[in-house]
Amino acid sequence: MIAQLENTCGCRVVEVRSDRGGEFVNSSLQGYFCSRGIRHGTTVGYTPEQNGTAERLNRTLLEKMRAMLSDSGLPQRMWAEAASTANYIRNISPLEGSSCTPYEMFVGRVPEVGHLRVFGCTAYVHIPKVKRNKLDPVSRKGTLVGYADVGQYRVLFPDGTISIHSDVTFDEGVRGFSAATPPGTRSTRRNDKATWGDKASESDSSDEDFEPRGGAGPGTSNHGGTASNTHVSESEGADGSGAGPSGSGAGGSGQNATQTTTHQQPTEDSSSAEDDDEMDEDGADEHPDGGFAQRYPVRERKRPCYWWNYDRSVHARINIATKIKTPEPGSYAEAINGPNSHEWRQAMNEEIAAQLANGTWELGIPPPGAKVIPCRWVFKIKSHPDGTVERYKARLVAKGFTQREGVDFNEVFTLTSRGTSFRTLLAVAAARGLKVNQLDVSTAFLNGELKEEIWMQQPPGYESKDPGAACHLLRSIYGLRQASRCWYDKMKVKFAEIGLMPSKSDPAMFVKVDEKGVVLALVHVDDMCIAAKTQELINKIKAAIGGLFKVRDLGEIKVFLGMEVRREENGDIVLSQAQYVERILRKYGLLEAKPKGTPMASGAKIVGARTNDEPMDDPTSFRALVGELNYLAVSTRPDLAYALSVLSRSMAKPTKSAMGMAKGVLRYLAGTKKISLRFQKMPEEHMDGFSDSDWAGDLDTRRSTTGYVFRVNGTAVSWSSQLQRTVAASSVEAEYQALSSVVREALWMKKLCADLGMMDGAVMIMVDSQGAMDLGNNPITSPHSKHIDVQHHMVRERIASGEVVLKYCTTERMVADTLTKALAEAKFLWCRKEMGLDTT
Repeated sequence: MIAQLENTCGCRVVEVRSDRGGEFVNSSLQGYFCSRGIRHGTTVGYTPEQNGTAERLNRTLLEKMRAMLSDSGLPQRMWAEAASTANYIRNISPLEGSSCTPYEMFVGRVPEVGHLRVFGCTAYVHIPKVKRNKLDPVSRKGTLVGYADVGQYRVLFPDGTISIHSDVTFDEGVRGFSAATPPGTRSTRRNDKATWGDKASESDSSDEDFEPRGGAGPGTSNHGGTASNTHVSESEGADGSGAGPSGSGAGGSGQNATQTTTHQQPTEDSSSAEDDDEMDEDGADEHPDGGFAQRYPVRERKRPCYWWNYDRSVHARINIATKIKTPEPGSYAEAINGPNSHEWRQAMNEEIAAQLANGTWELGIPPPGAKVIPCRWVFKIKSHPDGTVERYKARLVAKGFTQREGVDFNEVFTLTSRGTSFRTLLAVAAARGLKVNQLDVSTAFLNGELKEEIWMQQPPGYESKDPGAACHLLRSIYGLRQASRCWYDKMKVKFAEIGLMPSKSDPAMFVKVDEKGVVLALVHVDDMCIAAKTQELINKIKAAIGGLFKVRDLGEIKVFLGMEVRREENGDIVLSQAQYVERILRKYGLLEAKPKGTPMASGAKIVGARTNDEPMDDPTSFRALVGELNYLAVSTRPDLAYALSVLSRSMAKPTKSAMGMAKGVLRYLAGTKKISLRFQKMPEEHMDGFSDSDWAGDLDTRRSTTGYVFRVNGTAVSWSSQLQRTVAASSVEAEYQALSSVVREALWMKKLCADLGMMDGAVMIMVDSQGAMDLGNNPITSPHSKHIDVQHHMVRERIASGEVVLKYCTTERMVADTLTKALAEAKFLWCRKEMGLDTT
């Protein structure tokens, strides 16, 4: 294929980029690359954004494929033909914003388009005279499913075979097969098992392909055109080796054959007759349409097995360096009738078995007046780091949105950890040299015990013979409004049995203290990270939790809630979101953009209603971008906090200048993709805070901005940048209002650190306003401060109790300055470094 591409475009292939799938990373292919001097670039596991061009093309083709199958009425198992045709049409269609097509750019000439016909329309293939008698039909009816080359068409016949023909008449106003009777696909059986060395024996055409058939269509069309070319020869190889780069690719060398293929579902193991038997039991018989039984003898063909052999057939070559992923079904019907139905059926069986073993429900007859909640299946494909399929997962979910409050549920609560708690745990773990591991609780919500009496419909596909029976839920199930609350109640009781007690500051943080040391466990729904001094102690806790619930041991923590965690040799813990940043930049086409030194230009502000700035035609794009950036700002990037605070003020009515400012943040990210929070090993642990404000900085409302940052052992763990709720009459009042917010956070941080065994003294807060410090330290009442709300005087009480201590620092040393205003680059970089953000 590479040689053919080089001959076509006159250029040499320098690099091939792919994921780390076995079909790409193997000794045979590597040897070929080395012999040709071709560089083979691969992506890192779980980072499809590193091959963004191919991944985005996957989505484009998938969307077109789905629409084509829906419009044509063809079954989902014809996805390969639809995807190949979608790619063929895309290659000969003008690019957005250009009159040039990919084909023209590649081969240097305008593509032919006069041969294009409606996908899935009726096709009448002419039968040559040498293949029929005088009284036999002159054509055979089929369905157009793709192209082999200009004027060469792939036609699906009622028996499930696909052949390539050039003498075809089309009726574009009529579907080849109606939606009510989708075409079947012939599934040949054989006793011998297929091996990796087998090829799909798609034999050449013979007399059997053109034997007289009943019901052949007319020789002319009422609506479509006729493609009358010399019939192709019958010498195609079994594996389609004479094909071009794509079975329907523009510019390919085409097919010099009438190639007959048999479609099979591309399952991971479709090699034995037993597999077919099980599929038949599930309702996917060989002729689901019932109206296209074979009326003539057909040759027995080996069917393609595994993805490797399947992809080698011509009709499944989607495009160059692009792999179509199997779509996840959206319903039970799609799962059992679409590709990989055997795997989905097995996944559903496992889910039902787990629910029955867990005693989640019992079948019974609902009492009169009882509301029976519906349910549905949710399907997901889990992948290995190299992109290969790990397992097919099916989950039964109740439709909790139909529940009635006060009847079907009372209290709801979801156990989610605060980002500050997670970062503080990492700071403590780094300072003390603690090991940090991760666990995942399997089917966590099924462990909760219900207090309400709830009835649920029987799972689709697993109904009993009694139509009036329903599932009486004994335990919670995914989808119920109270499921998360039930899980937390059960977990809290069970954790207490092994000595893990919830923190008073964060119910998601559990602490165990005994003679062996301190164990810290942070829970976010069903994800857990556990920290302790030794691996032995962690293993004991994991074993204890494993005795309570079914868990998966993920080993040393690597990724938690989308944040990447790395332990370095010197004991430092690095927290970043580099892959997430790359994904955003690639999405908006700014991965290679010229970087900016700061997120916002010095002194930049957004003025909304008081200007005539042009509003955006589609505000959704702005809101989506700000939402994606905000996740960074609250997770690992305090350097973005002020910029996102300003941009968020335009969410209601975004303007084009606001969008330009948001893209400026992206350009800053382009130069700081790998920036991270670095938590260092420290001999002594400490915490400090910084409080600042920008008086009347919002030009629309004239409200001030509060900014604060708390550091544990020199690295930021908590930060905020937000507008104050009321207008401050002076800069001192603005600083004092900011202090009230900072002191509230300081009190919570003090409790959290005390629970982690870190500190029990006063929290030091740095302030750069002497007037605000005087208001906090002294009960001053003056004409300039007597109007200040009582809620802000809470600061005085906490200072008097010794829980908080204020200390003056100059504006030049104010770390929180970058959280209240757009700074010049030099000051911004200093603040960024002081917050513990590392660029190495």
